[in-house]
Amino acid sequence: MKYPLIIAFEMSSYEDDAFPIEAAWSLSSGEIKSSLISPDEDWLDQLYEQGDILETDPDILIHEGHSPKSIMEELQLDLEDNPLYCVDPDMAEQALTRVCESMDREYDLKLRPAAELMATIPATEREQCRQDCISMLDLNEHQSADQVRLWLEMFIRLTSDREGSKAGTRV
Repeated sequence: MKYPLIIAFEMSSYEDDAFPIEAAWSLSSGEIKSSLISPDEDWLDQLYEQGDILETDPDILIHEGHSPKSIMEELQLDLEDNPLYCVDPDMAEQALTRVCESMDREYDLKLRPAAELMATIPATEREQCRQDCISMLDLNEHQSADQVRLWLEMFIRLTSDREGSKAGTRV
């Protein structure tokens, strides 16, 4: 089975000027990659001006995070020609814009809402599946890797149910 490529971000805050602190995305094999993002110098200045509001220690981001450039290069390699779905389109666009600005580049990825993957499935069924997955898998919706895993699980459960029922019907 080929899986959709889904991306999610954790941000420094819920404010409009927040910057990304972690990115996670899936591969067509179903694996999930996740990386802390080493803050750009301007992001650190912003953080220190606002006070230490991060749940993640900035020193951990600095020492264990990868540069925005290396994350974008790896993401581009993993994408190939596949569409990139995002959990939260506004947040993903904000995060990618901040990452690209830190490299003096224009943001040029085409994002699609992850909800498109299950657009034909009734909202109540999607929501029930979402709640079941969060509960059974003990996922934290605020962590980027868990967001990606949640949407992959939902995709598998909801679309394989549909494929199975189509295969079982006779014409």
